[in-house]
Amino acid sequence: MSGIIPLRPSGGDERSDVPEPRLAGQLTQEQRVGRWEVRAAQWRALELAHAAFGPGVKSSLMGLRVDGGIRGLLKLDVPFQEIETHRERERAFLGMVHADPLMARVPLLFVVGPDGA
Repeated sequence: MSGIIPLRPSGGDERSDVPEPRLAGQLTQEQRVGRWEVRAAQWRALELAHAAFGPGVKSSLMGLRVDGGIRGLLKLDVPFQEIETHRERERAFLGMVHADPLMARVPLLFVVGPDGA
């Protein structure tokens, strides 16, 4: 990957997408694709969060599954001014998430909180 594209979204977790070496040979191609689908959804969610909350959003993927219903738990630290503005922005974010085809295919559970909490 080139230096132009970061390896993970801004503020993303520090874990690598490459599993521990002892697991590397145990993942099937389908499981590897599933992991990258969740990572793509993480990037898309971060993009939507920036649109709703403005700059300064940080994301951290706290867990992921390669298949099934909810595919991951994504923590979003967002700029916070006051509760009503936050709720409006959160509604806008969730509306964009529900309208997005990638997010519909790879659903995530969001934990949205004020930056730094």
